[in-house]
Amino acid sequence: MYYSLCLSLCNEHYKTTNQPYRIRSRRVSQDVWISLDDQVKPCGPIKEADLDLTVADLLTTELQWNTKRINEVLPELEAQIKGLHPSELGAEDKIIWQPLPSGVYSTKSGYYAATLKTLQPTTNPSVPEVNWIKDVWMGSISPKLKLFMWTILHNALPLGENLKRRGLLVNTKCPRCDEEETTLHIFFECVFSKKVWELIPLKNAVHLAAGETFHGAINIFRRLVCLPPTGISGDVLPWVCWILWTSRNNLIFENRSFSPEETATKGLALAREWNLAQNKEKAPKEVPKIMHQRNQQKDVGLDSNETIRCTTDAAWEKDTQRAGLAWTFEGQGLPDRLQGSAIQHSVSSPLIAEAVAMRSALRKALALGFHKIKAFTDNLTLVRAINSNLQRKEILGIIHDIRMISSEFASISISHFPRSENFRSDSLAKATLRSSLCFNSALVL
Repeated sequence: MYYSLCLSLCNEHYKTTNQPYRIRSRRVSQDVWISLDDQVKPCGPIKEADLDLTVADLLTTELQWNTKRINEVLPELEAQIKGLHPSELGAEDKIIWQPLPSGVYSTKSGYYAATLKTLQPTTNPSVPEVNWIKDVWMGSISPKLKLFMWTILHNALPLGENLKRRGLLVNTKCPRCDEEETTLHIFFECVFSKKVWELIPLKNAVHLAAGETFHGAINIFRRLVCLPPTGISGDVLPWVCWILWTSRNNLIFENRSFSPEETATKGLALAREWNLAQNKEKAPKEVPKIMHQRNQQKDVGLDSNETIRCTTDAAWEKDTQRAGLAWTFEGQGLPDRLQGSAIQHSVSSPLIAEAVAMRSALRKALALGFHKIKAFTDNLTLVRAINSNLQRKEILGIIHDIRMISSEFASISISHFPRSENFRSDSLAKATLRSSLCFNSALVL
């Protein structure tokens, strides 16, 4: 079982105890463990007898959820709890970082989460929201411009308005038109800026409303494109703002003046140069495909004819949170159609369904006495999670089980292959799920 915990609580625990944090010892009613994505805690009064109840008390001895006990303690959260899939082979509990799919903390994501928390109390409902990841940090612009945009949005650019607010300047006039130098003025409202924007070949003309903010301008420009033959496919706003800013600095500090035509041309040239550099062909990356030789001595006396080909697949139904699992085995001396299937309840995503299908298939292979396995799935994310350190927080426990089961084989490889080659397992998984749904419908009728 893997613990969903905010970073501040995690740090505090290590400072005070210097011990691993284990979810089975966590208190059901007071700690965060129910959701991998949100800080979910039980609401409402808790019985006095259940105040010290731990998560281990909600599990059976086989590490399965005890439905009866959950309904007694947290009936309103039964679906969410059963949607968590703990390791069935006793994996170590793990603290995860909720904001990322991997569950692994990074400085960048921590900074982003802290920024959102800091800005939340002072957010002005009238100011449009900015998607920091999409509009700034993941934009198709150079790192220098990303920092430049961040500086503008935080009112940290040394404009007249910002310097006056900090008590550093008395004169806050624009060096070109003697108007007050604000963020919106220098980039959009100044006579010089307007002429520059008129020379930018946008598909639709931009008309900013009175009282508009730079945040709002970003939302507007997000939907605009440059007409050909500029060769600019991304947002042109950062590049034009940058060239307006450098042109303004050249005028103030070097007494060098550029015409609107020169300024617009330089901005387009910078954007075009960057776009061309990003569009260069990159060498295709190979899909990770790692062969695990668990024990070389076990291979003695075994030949390649004993290698079994195993394919797995899963069909998932969102409304019922149910999945049909399927696997097939092929190899010398095996029947033409050696296959199996199962129904899995409380499955919250297709990835979990695919992972459970792989685990079930490998268990079945061990039970059948197979020693060498080549397993295949059409889910690339699952293969990467098994064969590398690219974690996915919702399947951490299942991945641990798959690796433990894999260690029992003389040799095993788990690889990705196209969906078109997985017809048998795919059809069986869909048929299994369809049969289960039809059976339940018949019972309701």
